[in-house]
Amino acid sequence: MRTLLLLSCAALAACVSPQESGVKVIVGARLGSVDHSVVVISNGKFQAVGPQATTPVPKGAEITGGLGMTIEPLAGGGAIEPGQPANLVLKGGANERMMRNGEWVSP
Repeated sequence: MRTLLLLSCAALAACVSPQESGVKVIVGARLGSVDHSVVVISNGKFQAVGPQATTPVPKGAEITGGLGMTIEPLAGGGAIEPGQPANLVLKGGANERMMRNGEWVSP
């Protein structure tokens, strides 16, 4: 019975929805000299930043596609690197999204 309970808990943990995990990920956008990057954001801060080929995307993360777009630091927002507050602008053509402290905001 205890084994069944542990297996049930493990199965539920693997089914975390993006809203429950609180992790946001931007995939495929250009960041500096990296064309296909991954930016992982959690608790209002950048957790991981790197090439799409080598930066893992956490299970249950809310994913924003950034293909054809560019990520830039928000004016006065500091650097886009792990441990820094997640303040950025995702730009691409007529589309632009802004993030402050890990939350998407209206422009």
